[in-house]
Amino acid sequence: MKLTPCSTGLLAVFLILIFLAIILDDPVLLMAGTSVGLLLMGLCLQFLHTVEKTYRTISGSWKMEKSLIRQGRSNTIECTISLFLPCGYQVRYQDTIPSLCSLESGEDQTWTDSAGSQTLTLSYRFIPHYHGTICHEGGIITIQNRFFRSSLPLRPEKSSTPSVQVQPWPLFGPVEKRGSGKDLERIGPVKGYSIRQFREYLPGDDIRHVDWKISAKRGTLYIREYATPADEMPMVIVDLPDSGQEIDIQSFSRMVSSISGYVESKLAKKEPIRLIGISGPNMSDLYYEGYDMAHCLTIIRERIHPIPRTFHLFRFMMRSDMRKEIDKAALSMDWTEISRDERSYLARVREIRKQHMQEVKTTRFAHAMNTILMQRHFHEIILYSLCDGDMSHIREVAALAGRKNIPFRIRTPKGTDHRAQGLFSLRGEPVEVI
Repeated sequence: MKLTPCSTGLLAVFLILIFLAIILDDPVLLMAGTSVGLLLMGLCLQFLHTVEKTYRTISGSWKMEKSLIRQGRSNTIECTISLFLPCGYQVRYQDTIPSLCSLESGEDQTWTDSAGSQTLTLSYRFIPHYHGTICHEGGIITIQNRFFRSSLPLRPEKSSTPSVQVQPWPLFGPVEKRGSGKDLERIGPVKGYSIRQFREYLPGDDIRHVDWKISAKRGTLYIREYATPADEMPMVIVDLPDSGQEIDIQSFSRMVSSISGYVESKLAKKEPIRLIGISGPNMSDLYYEGYDMAHCLTIIRERIHPIPRTFHLFRFMMRSDMRKEIDKAALSMDWTEISRDERSYLARVREIRKQHMQEVKTTRFAHAMNTILMQRHFHEIILYSLCDGDMSHIREVAALAGRKNIPFRIRTPKGTDHRAQGLFSLRGEPVEVI
């Protein structure tokens, strides 16, 4: 509860009269000050009682225009507040804009000072800036009269809480073919060798896929849809950052949008994909495999988020790097400039690494990735990562893909400082900045 200027003036008069009564020892001033204090206390109790009665009469309903939208697209919230307002009181309601969203248009607050049964309505549009499920949190209702003001939260019931699912924004669309003066066309995935079905032409379809014979027979344009080989698919690996460390949210959001765009472009042509999540050298989960676009995009929206990363006290390096370190230690021991203690230390480290090479044939991470690659034949591997910190696990995936002759690409977002971080330590793997 807060004071208005009128109640602040009465409180000031009360304090002044009490102070003067004490200084001058005047009972009349003391009685006058006490009367003002009792009046102020009575007004306060009456206000609290009225607020409690009014709050019990309040009921609210919220409705969102759409339950599924794209990141960056606007959505509408319509709010209706019903209540009974006593005479001499004013009520103001301010709706709480959902988190990670901004107001696009409309008013998010309304008020009235008319006594009796009242219905407050408001409508505004908001824009979500992040993907995921956004729930509406209600708002704040303020009841006041000439002397006091009180603000109380107004929340929807859990069973009727409005929410919207925000899909990541796809970063793909019409592009112009190099060396061609033709109109813009949408780049599609590689087609298979067999025709899966025929369907009617839709705006935006590639005119090169029109089957003119069937179109001539039926009097309307028909499109050939191609089927892809069942044993070939692209594998999308998402390297999730550690939620315990500070990350660039804008870059991560751009990376998720690029993943969503690539997945949607593939599944729109009925090409299967495999979506796998890792977090550094830790296997996370096989998120999805198949053709269902809605299911896959739901997984991306709900599960592609920073997660707590499991840290190991010590993780052995790749076998190729370990062999190089063994050879480097052997060369260092031949130097005459190093001391006897340094030579003994290098020899000990070299023996430990040689013993590890003999006993441990591969790391757990490399073994898990190799098992996945043996299950099917992938025609490409695309790894999405922020490329921050240690990237030896990326090099392990690149090495496994190279042994199996699978094209391997890395896609990383450009940081807010306009630099692609850590790309010089990837040792030649193709890197695409998104």
